[in-house]
Amino acid sequence: MAEEVKTTTVAVAPKTEQQLLDELGKAYAKKDFAEVRKIASELAKFQKETEKAEEAAKEAALVKMTAEVKAVLDKALAPLIASKRLDKADGVWYANDFGEKLTSCRLSKGKATHKGGGGGGKKFDVSTDDLLKQFGGSPFKVEGKDTAQTIKAAYDSNTDGNFRYKIRTQLLKLAGKS
Repeated sequence: MAEEVKTTTVAVAPKTEQQLLDELGKAYAKKDFAEVRKIASELAKFQKETEKAEEAAKEAALVKMTAEVKAVLDKALAPLIASKRLDKADGVWYANDFGEKLTSCRLSKGKATHKGGGGGGKKFDVSTDDLLKQFGGSPFKVEGKDTAQTIKAAYDSNTDGNFRYKIRTQLLKLAGKS
């Protein structure tokens, strides 16, 4: 029968920055540059991990503080909300830039929103799809001249936002909404 060989692993305590610096000094004094390179690499790794841990601790503290600030602001706003004095607003935006000592606060009122690119809410209550169903068979005009295709064909041929916006404005004119 084969004998079992038991191995034990000894946990090595991680070295401190000062220990690594001491080892680095000794290796440099011996002019063992391969060892200097190895220890310098360990030292750089140690410092990077330390910085990472410090950043994680700062982030955790910031998350906790954010919750505390939110609770204070919620408590301060509660009487105004309960009194219905803020009913004409949909939200409160508060900003305080500590470095510049700038503070701003504004009440916001929601607008009709739309999906997609820039702009600030829908101006007309009709969708482009509805307009295309109604007027898609009309000739597509470029700079006032008819083209060989319909508005629907032009719309389907190009997905560029600016191009489609021009089509939408043509459709709105046909619908008498512009």
